[in-house]
Amino acid sequence: DNSQVLVNRFNYIIGNPKSGDVIAFLPNGNEKSHYYIKRVVGVPGDKVQIKDGVLYVNGEMFDSTDTEAIANAGIAEEEITIGDGEYFVLGDNRNSSEDSRYANIGNIKKEYITGKVWFKIKPFKSMGRVK
Repeated sequence: DNSQVLVNRFNYIIGNPKSGDVIAFLPNGNEKSHYYIKRVVGVPGDKVQIKDGVLYVNGEMFDSTDTEAIANAGIAEEEITIGDGEYFVLGDNRNSSEDSRYANIGNIKKEYITGKVWFKIKPFKSMGRVK
């Protein structure tokens, strides 16, 4: 959507993404692709599943401000265990997002993560800190 964001590339050199972080990554490490911006909802060891339009992490409903049911569970219709060095991500606009629910994206390997998105600079009307 032509948004521009600032990404902290150093954040994950010394640490790891946490649930709720918004990250920038290249899908499957494809350097010819555009960067994806998604929210981490599952970290290594977590079990993720989408049932009846609701996201569950480790058997508990995920704390989210998104009230719209998730129309397509994709591969998360069955419970997925997140492997070491992998992350499960969803777009904030869940029903219009290409994210970990789709086999062509899947779990995101840490080495494909560029950094943590922390500030939106364009469009100007929505400029501000990314939460």
